[in-house]
Amino acid sequence: METVDRLPIIVSGQGVDQLLAVPKLPAGTREASAEAVYESAVSWNICPQIKGMCFDTTSVNSGSRSGACILLEQKMGKDLLWFACRHHILEIVLEAVVLHALGPSKGPDILIFKRFQSQWQFIDRSSYQTAASDADISRSVSGVASDVVAFANAQLEQFQPHDHYQELLQLTMTFLGGTLAKVVSFKAPAGLHQARWMAKAFYSLKI
Repeated sequence: METVDRLPIIVSGQGVDQLLAVPKLPAGTREASAEAVYESAVSWNICPQIKGMCFDTTSVNSGSRSGACILLEQKMGKDLLWFACRHHILEIVLEAVVLHALGPSKGPDILIFKRFQSQWQFIDRSSYQTAASDADISRSVSGVASDVVAFANAQLEQFQPHDHYQELLQLTMTFLGGTLAKVVSFKAPAGLHQARWMAKAFYSLKI
């Protein structure tokens, strides 16, 4: 069975959400992505109406010199508003926090996280500490803990489109001393990749 890359292309506006195409890409490159979006817009004759782009923040899309967004603007001959995915924007913010706390990584792995992952099977997950167990951390979060717990609790009562959003909310509540509706449990640390910044929040909270 052949495995191919496909790119769903959707246009939205006031009262409109339309899937234009899901073309097969010859390669997952910046040029291929930009060309696929442009051709779909041309075939629907909507280039003049397009005002902005919504995208994730991978370098393929957001590269400042040859990203797909730049190439699409060149093909359309006009500037477009850039609407980076809010979830990916928050991961960029988290990246800055991790770099400030741990410094830049010289390789693909962060050693403290790698060691933690390798020792997971030997850790007693039934015995854990919260922010309240450390005086310095407790003072640091005292001004925001109650508001964050209330926010996380409210979000857990709503539908979460991804399991890792729910896991992050649960970990945050546990760390700040909130009360979960079910018994606290900790999932094994998953793979860590430089592009997956939310994983760094998981590792930090679990450690």
